[in-house]
Amino acid sequence: MTNTSRRGFFKTFLSAGAALAATGAGGQASRAEAAVKGEIVGVCLFVPSLGKASDFVELMNNNARGDWTVQPLTGSLSDHYFQTKALYEDARGKANTFVGVVDPATFAVVHEAIVDCCGSFHYISYEDSNRVTFSAQL
Repeated sequence: MTNTSRRGFFKTFLSAGAALAATGAGGQASRAEAAVKGEIVGVCLFVPSLGKASDFVELMNNNARGDWTVQPLTGSLSDHYFQTKALYEDARGKANTFVGVVDPATFAVVHEAIVDCCGSFHYISYEDSNRVTFSAQL
């Protein structure tokens, strides 16, 4: 199980992601209300060395209720690029939230994959020297 400070970080991260998903609905109140009421359909990318998938699922379901798909990025950095690109393209039109917790090297690749799909970001946060959190616009 994660320690208290790590739990606090993820609560903050996921709450911010849910808030951004709600406000990123383009001014449509009905979509924003749906996201706030727990109708988030989200994808969360992570690097397995930064945490367990079960911890992510538990925290997301407790703090940003919805239908989450947790996707570990495995393999080489070039594998991360193609995984991210495929997941991002698949999420368009199906999900309303696309977030991640990765290391800086992986984030550079994730960033390129999303930008190559003509995507952009709600926020990018360098939490410490080993962790980057982000929320991409869908």
